Amino acid sequence: MTFIVPAYNEAHRVANILDSMDRQTHPSVELVFVDDGSTDGTLRRLVRVGSVRPVRTIRHHVPRGVAAARNSGARIAAGDILVFMDADLTLPSDFADRILAHFGAGADYLLVGSRVADRARAPSRYLQSEHELALAEPEPQRSSQAFSVRSQVIQAVGGFREDLPRGDDSEFGDRVMAAGFRRVEDLTIEVLHDRPKTWGAFLALQRRRGRNFAYSRRKRRRHGVAHLLAASMARTVLTAVEIVTLAVPLHRARCLAVRSPRGPSDLAIFALLDAAARTARALGVWQGVHEVLAGVYSPR
Repeated sequence: MTFIVPAYNEAHRVANILDSMDRQTHPSVELVFVDDGSTDGTLRRLVRVGSVRPVRTIRHHVPRGVAAARNSGARIAAGDILVFMDADLTLPSDFADRILAHFGAGADYLLVGSRVADRARAPSRYLQSEHELALAEPEPQRSSQAFSVRSQVIQAVGGFREDLPRGDDSEFGDRVMAAGFRRVEDLTIEVLHDRPKTWGAFLALQRRRGRNFAYSRRKRRRHGVAHLLAASMARTVLTAVEIVTLAVPLHRARCLAVRSPRGPSDLAIFALLDAAARTARALGVWQGVHEVLAGVYSPR
């Protein structure tokens, strides 16, 4: 089994990544660590900390994006089961053993559960509640944190789309399911996710989400320029109406607050976070439109 970890400026998380590997109870796991053009000494830190597990490293000299990093890691992975995990995750010690049990029973593609590691601050509580709300919807997950797949499945459906700044994992999941491979979901296998705790980091995340709107419609759905501009304008107008009336942010906040450990006391702050998130995503939409139409792809 091979764990593939793309990383960009994650020197502060290297020790935790290696600890997650070292604590695995399964005796045979390897780590492929892909430094995607970091400028903070991420790879040097990794080498300095070291691990009891086999570790192979790749460095992209310039940032190419998480999808390209995943593809680079998959090309050199020795395992027949590949686990794709972000650098901001902490794994339980029995993670490898538990997912291998599913693959032994015939799974081809495995999705697991996750929760925010620290919900002391409002943005992280909002994101955890948002995650729980999404899980309650009837549509099946297309990807998850620390998802895993057989190596032959990647060979059959192809790797990750490197021209998408976000959503490459979900797009990959769509192709896996469309090809008829067996998808299994076990939310009792739960990883800890270090999510944004500050307003600034929260809004940066929302802006990145908005950027994917243009990429998805132009590159995945093949929409023309006129269609893209019309859809982006319609989304912007709708967002403005939602924020001005506050009806949608308040409704969303009610749905999320019931899932928060602080309950109704989070209603007001969640409404503000939701309104701010919608504004940031609207700005991200137009950043994505500019990048797509100008042909200037920004992987980060």
